[in-house]
Amino acid sequence: MWGLLGCGWLWAALVLAAPADEAIPIGSITINPMANNRRAVILQGKAKEVSAYQGEDSFGRSLCGQGFILEDETGSLDVLYLIRCQANETPVLVGEGERVVVHATIDVSSDNVKNKGGKELVFKAMATKIIREK
Repeated sequence: MWGLLGCGWLWAALVLAAPADEAIPIGSITINPMANNRRAVILQGKAKEVSAYQGEDSFGRSLCGQGFILEDETGSLDVLYLIRCQANETPVLVGEGERVVVHATIDVSSDNVKNKGGKELVFKAMATKIIREK
């Protein structure tokens, strides 16, 4: 009986300690980019300077997607949403000024990815999922 009760307390502690899937302010990421490198985040804001992306990965496989600046009241951050181009799969198309929720991994690296203005994106969010707000 004590084992069952102990398991119940442990399960309750794990459930209550689980982090909520809530968006964090962009400013909390941009204040110290290196401390957030490779961190999985959920961000929310308005898409600006939306552009299409087509290129290749390091193995020569075709990539396509979008790049945009995500902006909230605390700051802004470059976002890339890239997939391997497939005939049956298209990336989410984000519109200029559209409010979105972005699930991403923060990436601080020099990998020669540039925005449409030619600026190298050393600090960016690599989106894994984008949800349009209603």
